[in-house]
Amino acid sequence: MLTTIPIQSTMRTKILDLMCLTVLVYDYNEVFKLESMNKFINNPEAERCQNALNNLSGFQKEALLRLSENSPHGKVTKFIDDKTSDLQAGVTVSEANKRITVAFRGSESLSDWLHDLRFFKYNLKNDIYVHRGFHQQLHTNDVYEELVNEIKALLKKYPIYEIYICGHSLGGALSTLFGFELSHVIENLVTVVSFASPRVGNYAWKTAFDKKINLKHIRVANSKDIVTAAPMFRFHHTGTAVKLYDDKITVNKDYSYNKWWEYSLFRCYSVGEHSCELYYNRLKNNTEIEEI
Repeated sequence: MLTTIPIQSTMRTKILDLMCLTVLVYDYNEVFKLESMNKFINNPEAERCQNALNNLSGFQKEALLRLSENSPHGKVTKFIDDKTSDLQAGVTVSEANKRITVAFRGSESLSDWLHDLRFFKYNLKNDIYVHRGFHQQLHTNDVYEELVNEIKALLKKYPIYEIYICGHSLGGALSTLFGFELSHVIENLVTVVSFASPRVGNYAWKTAFDKKINLKHIRVANSKDIVTAAPMFRFHHTGTAVKLYDDKITVNKDYSYNKWWEYSLFRCYSVGEHSCELYYNRLKNNTEIEEI
């Protein structure tokens, strides 16, 4: 029987806030852009702000307003939009929450993403192999180095701030890979919170990930999301599995689930459950979650 804790749970609040960032990074720099959350929200008459709000969907506006309440002085310190790799990532700082976050944008088109999914692996080191496409996208045009340098610079100014990496879909895979690599170049604890992520690497990758002392992964997945089942052959999930349903949220630590069945195509077959909005709503509407 699950032990539940109320909505005020610190970790649940963080996960929902990171989901909001993940929602907004899809349209950042295209539909809207802001220097400070507080300046954006508190200047509704400004034409720039009003046009941006008008172009956001209902749940995106809700996500923006939630962040304005929980991170009133949150700001984007760096946004990367690499045209070669089509990678977009934002680095944010929340002084209210003492948090540095890197949010990766996911794929714009699910069908294109699935079509482009390649099963070839890249050798990180020794017997550790990861998805070649994910690694190539992260390391094109020194994107990885830019992100690491930004985080190191922010840590000089905010040395006690927590570090979170998040993303949805392809962004979830990139956040997992980036978090792993980042944990090898800084000593701070790196917490990855991925949403709708596919598998990233082989069993040696999973083992190395689990052994990294300053690395934690909370992997959030809708119960039937098809993307979480891919790729299946010799790829493995990492982290604590948080599964979302319409009426509940379950938590499986230490891979306490049937690793072949639970995230197989027999169980995860829904394209509709990959929706970013459904992730947001299930996190918002389920008021209790087992302690993580």
